[in-house]
Formats: sequence, C-alpha cells, structure tokens
Amino acid sequence: MNYVFVLFLCFFMMGVISATMFYLGRKISYNYILYNASITFGSGVIFFIVKMILTTEVAGKIEQIVDIVITMFLIIVFFVSLVETLVIEVMENGKEIKRNLQSFANKIRTFDLETIKTIPVKFNHVQNKIVLKWKSQLPQTIEQLKKLKLVFGLMKKRIVNKKV
Repeated sequence: MNYVFVLFLCFFMMGVISATMFYLGRKISYNYILYNASITFGSGVIFFIVKMILTTEVAGKIEQIVDIVITMFLIIVFFVSLVETLVIEVMENGKEIKRNLQSFANKIRTFDLETIKTIPVKFNHVQNKIVLKWKSQLPQTIEQLKKLKLVFGLMKKRIVNKKV
C-alpha cells in the first residue's frame, strides 16, 4: 500500500463524511451541521489510527512522526469541537435543559423514603410471579421433551432400518 495514497484516502473519507453531514443538515435537520465537526474529526482520528496500524511496515520514521502529529492534532481539534458543540447545544436549549433538570429534581424530592423501601419488595413480588409461572409450565415442557425424544428415536430407527 502506498503511504501517500492511504493518507489522501483518509482525508477524502473525512471530506465525504463532512459533505454528507452538511447535506443532511441542509435537507433534514440543523443538528447534523451542529455535530458535523465532532463527527468528522472523531472519524478522522479513527481513520488515522487505522492507517498508522496498516502502514507501520511501509512508512519510514518521518512518515510515522507525521502520522503521530496529525493524529494528535485531530484529537485536539476533536475535543475542542466537542466542547464547542456542547456549549452551542446548552446555549440553544438551555431553558429546556434547565426545566428538565428542575422537574427531575422535583421528582427526586417527592420520592420519599418509604417508596424507596418498597422497591425491593415489588421486585421480589415480580420475581416470585415469574418463578411460579415457570414452575407451572415446567411439567408441560418436560412432557413435550419426552414426546420429541420418542419421535426422534423412532425416526432414528427408521433411518437405521432403511440402511440395512
């Protein structure tokens, strides 16, 4: 494998992912554009790590150093774009996130200690129902297995008799 070809192939795949995400963002949802940088650079990190693994015997020392530098750069840009995406998401949907957190906190406050103590009891009740259901179906299952064993035994005898 040619080192330069694989290098350009990685950049090409990153470009295809970026263009696809941008197209989907224009046609379907803005979220595709919002997460475009994070996904593109994250996939670029993966592509370059795979490329480094595949070209270890072909690449020289300088190419390996360049790969490490490019990968480190992509990792840094990936984390920066991830933080930027999260900040934008919080800025756009901050009020909704705040309402969700407040409603979650209110639900936790209304959860009293007695309700928490009844959770294991309810779990045991459901577990006992399942065990009883299985125990009631066990004799039927054993009877069906005996019938299948008898049928397979008869089929085996027929096959043996046909061969003789």
